[in-house]
Amino acid sequence: MHGRSLVRTLDAGAIIIMVIAVATLGLMAWTTRLIDHSAFENEATLVRQSLTGLAADFRSDLPPPGVNGDGWLARNVQGHALFSVSAAGRFVASRAASRISGLLADEGTAARLEQALKALERIDPAGERVDLVRIGPPRDENIAFVALTRDGLGQNRLAIGLIDFAPLTATLEGFGLQLQPVAAQPGDILHANGRLGIDGLDGDPVAYLGWRSERISRTITGLVLPVLAAALALGLFVLMLLRRYWSQARDGFMGELRQVEALAHTDPLTGLPNRRALFDHLQTVAPATRSFPPMTVLMLDLDGFKSVNDQHGHQAGDRVLKLAAEVFSTELGASAFVARLGGDEFVAVLPDILGDGALQRLHYHLQQSLRQRVPMEGLVPIGVSIGAASSTQETGDGEDLLKMADLAVYAAKAAGRGVAMTYHPDMKRDIAYRRMLERELRGAILTQALFVAYQPIVRALSGEVIGYEALVRWQHPVRGVIPPADFIPIAEKSDLIIGLGNFVLDRALAELGPRGECRISVNATGRQLLAPGFSDFVMDALARHRVVPGRLCLELTETSIISDPDSLATIMKTLQGQGIRFAIDDFGAGYSSLTHLLRFKFDVLKIDRGFIESLDDKPEAPMIVTSVVSLARSLGMQVVGEGIETPAQQRFLASAGCGALQGYLFGRPVPIGQLGLAEDPKLTTLDSPVQAA
Repeated sequence: MHGRSLVRTLDAGAIIIMVIAVATLGLMAWTTRLIDHSAFENEATLVRQSLTGLAADFRSDLPPPGVNGDGWLARNVQGHALFSVSAAGRFVASRAASRISGLLADEGTAARLEQALKALERIDPAGERVDLVRIGPPRDENIAFVALTRDGLGQNRLAIGLIDFAPLTATLEGFGLQLQPVAAQPGDILHANGRLGIDGLDGDPVAYLGWRSERISRTITGLVLPVLAAALALGLFVLMLLRRYWSQARDGFMGELRQVEALAHTDPLTGLPNRRALFDHLQTVAPATRSFPPMTVLMLDLDGFKSVNDQHGHQAGDRVLKLAAEVFSTELGASAFVARLGGDEFVAVLPDILGDGALQRLHYHLQQSLRQRVPMEGLVPIGVSIGAASSTQETGDGEDLLKMADLAVYAAKAAGRGVAMTYHPDMKRDIAYRRMLERELRGAILTQALFVAYQPIVRALSGEVIGYEALVRWQHPVRGVIPPADFIPIAEKSDLIIGLGNFVLDRALAELGPRGECRISVNATGRQLLAPGFSDFVMDALARHRVVPGRLCLELTETSIISDPDSLATIMKTLQGQGIRFAIDDFGAGYSSLTHLLRFKFDVLKIDRGFIESLDDKPEAPMIVTSVVSLARSLGMQVVGEGIETPAQQRFLASAGCGALQGYLFGRPVPIGQLGLAEDPKLTTLDSPVQAA
């Protein structure tokens, strides 16, 4: 921008200089013309005055009336003559020198003299007037004074006297004027910068007298103007060089600026427009000042991306993002504006209204394309959750549509991922409810308004209680008991899960610690274990409540261990070295990666209730359960079956080799006061020998 401004400044400077130069030259020309005109007027006046002086001298030198003119002619023999009318009525020239006699011999001259004599007799009978006439043949013309005089007989005569230009020239040269010869026509005067018409008896010029003198315009033209022109040309040349240099610099700068702007609006990983470009596009296609055009905003959130990133590294995650970007750009078409919002979130702006049926078909198509074109990293499939918002739903601008689509994709992920949902106003209320619930949950953790319920874990064959799983419950003062499924996901999406997990752990150790040697199972998350100081917190809680580490079993779900697995394995190994045991919870509900079993060295494997529920209606379920039990026992892990509700399920799991069971068949989760346990009851432990079925 600065380069462009500088070039414009140089252009403006050149134009200003040109205008000033033209104005200056015009002013100088106008000024010199005035000066030259004034000088000419002064010079013409000087010439007239000189001629008037010569005329006065001629008049005073004429012979008085009645006196013979021979003496006058004798004194001025070179340039004077007398012209009179003969007795026959003809005009004759008196005696004259050879110089003027030759001029008077011209017929045209004689005719002019006759006219002059007649005119003077008519208008100047007293003989006081001196006039000018042109005498001589063409190309040899002279100017002469003429005046009326009388001879001794009283006869009128015309006294003629050639103008002697020698003294006139000498006089004018003193004033810097160079007199030129007399000319009959103006065009006959050459190289003169001053010209004066000499009038005759009738007022018309009889001849023209020219002269040369110093003119300021010549000085300006010869000296000043070349200097000014050279300076102007040099200045313009320098300006043009500077303009060319800065123009090239500007072009390079503008090219780099365009590249920077393109980079600033492009996601460097996928090549798609980035967040900034997305908001600029939304402001363009759906400004707040106009009504919505037909359009749909899709929020596309990749499913399984976090697992790929955590398990296989950022390079694998970047590869997935690139391939997903290609899928979205290709499948949504050229009319869609596809951008990467950040992380694994993409946004598509479609120039049309997308109904729910069309949205579901599009979602299915994108899911299939992702499965075909994005290779599975390990056992983690890549899918997409979609939130859609159309311009017909509510008023606002493009950013409002984006917010609606964000609420819709949030609802889609909460519904289990791999879902496409269209925005509905109820979603806004659900989000508001969740945020309110998060604030209240934060307060409940701080005030310890939560309580812990305990569900028994029994030996598979005998049904003897060998331990309890601590499950958190929330007794809301207004809403009553809030199910864990409502607030645990909220806690997991925020930092509340760390405080909540630590609260449950500390409360379970405090309430079950004094009651015998039963196993205390507490749910934990990867975020909780990775929190700074977690190991010290666990050991301190065990010491405070006088619980031996071997009684504590921390249960981790598969989904919670994929975040930073290396650090998590280190912490688990440290705590296992202190005697604390770890269980992999809900095995089979997550990714069921066998790598987890080998990498993390779990002590206990808990089979997900989904497999237990499928024992009655899915023929392959018993085989899968039996295989999982055999695998776990071969790896030295104890097996716990969850969700046992019927004696048949108990008998099958006991016969399959499952050592312990948990479910409503043996008891529901209840507060510590309803367990009916006294201090230090004689309970068997999970470490007791397990009989094979």
